Amino acid sequence: MLLCHENDLDDILNYIGNRYGECLYLYLDMLKYGFDNENVNLWCQKSNNIIQLIVLQYYTGMHVFSKNLEKIDFNDLLNLIESRNPTMICGMGPIIKELSKSLNNFNIEVGYVGQLKELKSFNSKNCFLATKDDLKDVAKFLSTDEALGKPYGYDLLYKQLIERYEQNYGRTFILTENEEIIGTASTYAEEHNCAVVSGVLIDHLYRGKGLSKIVLNALCHHLYNDGFEVFSYYYIDQAIKMHHSVGFKDIGEWAKLVKE
Repeated sequence: MLLCHENDLDDILNYIGNRYGECLYLYLDMLKYGFDNENVNLWCQKSNNIIQLIVLQYYTGMHVFSKNLEKIDFNDLLNLIESRNPTMICGMGPIIKELSKSLNNFNIEVGYVGQLKELKSFNSKNCFLATKDDLKDVAKFLSTDEALGKPYGYDLLYKQLIERYEQNYGRTFILTENEEIIGTASTYAEEHNCAVVSGVLIDHLYRGKGLSKIVLNALCHHLYNDGFEVFSYYYIDQAIKMHHSVGFKDIGEWAKLVKE
């Protein structure tokens, strides 16, 4: 059923409980945008009036969460997916792997969601919190990366960075060399004392020197001092090792389906 009343929010939050680390995109977008944003839709699946599944769609991205895989009516969920036509579906590994068996026009990517548990310290003297004026250069830097920024383009990246900055919904740390940006680490979202890390990128000329963990560590210290719980997603071996070296611990397997 499609949810559209504020009193539904309490039911969803009670269902999630302290497992928000397993559904961060859904959790934070729901708290920030509620039911008033035209680009947000929220559904729940119930059995005997008990919630078994939550689905949130923001623009063309869909996030699914359930505390019990065996309780999900997957045919019902697949019908919703077909009707809404998302380009990306994410969630904890078991539910996304089960969906992938029926969604042949999606590619699956599997990694981990982690939470910062034991924050380490590194020398980060060349790392700085980006100002509003720095964000043009940050967007330009991100837009050069084939995987992270190029699909979005400079204009959209800059717009998103500015919006997050002005709404206190995101921040960026930059690593510089001779006053040029050679690395970044950002937050995708900051809400209700939770922060989600994204945009960790090092210039290709400086990779292999351990610089990604330095700029990520600087960002994490800033968030930690502001009282945030810090989470991140990582998929490849290098990113897994880098996050672990900063102090992240795996919460569980995470996966996403991306439409071909």
